[in-house]
Amino acid sequence: MNDLPPQSDAQGLLSDRLRKAMRRMPGPVSLVTTHDPADDAPAGMAASAVIPVSMEPPSMLVAVNRQSRCHAAIEANGKFCINLLATDQAHLVKTFATSALREERFNQAEWEYSGSIPFLPAAIACIFCDVHTTLVHGTHELFIGNAYDVRLRDADGLDPLGWMEGGFARFGAMD
Repeated sequence: MNDLPPQSDAQGLLSDRLRKAMRRMPGPVSLVTTHDPADDAPAGMAASAVIPVSMEPPSMLVAVNRQSRCHAAIEANGKFCINLLATDQAHLVKTFATSALREERFNQAEWEYSGSIPFLPAAIACIFCDVHTTLVHGTHELFIGNAYDVRLRDADGLDPLGWMEGGFARFGAMD
């Protein structure tokens, strides 16, 4: 399904350098979840490519590899939830980032459902979206979703989970 042209040596070098540069850019860690109508089961993935797009209308963007099961599920369902993780939820990431552990993903924590969409009530925030626009670029598809619900955990003691240099990072406020 990869319909990209072959890379020249220069393009390969540029891709490697960009990958190294992006490893240096800290980002939040999320679990993107949905319901897969094909097998009537929850689906999800670990993601750091998640950004707010606009407050009017409230919307979010997630970048999803087109080869992933989660991509097919979001495409078919038209809904997803972004679960922003705290540092005490780092153990969930490996399960959601490893295809071989797919069957264990929703057995590792207390999940609830809003309609058919699974969400992690202990997450820092859960942002529920309806897919509004998509854009295919290279190996990924960008899903822009309009938020229809946001659930926030109590703000006391928030310790958001980050990702940088191929490992977990801790974010904190600067005084």
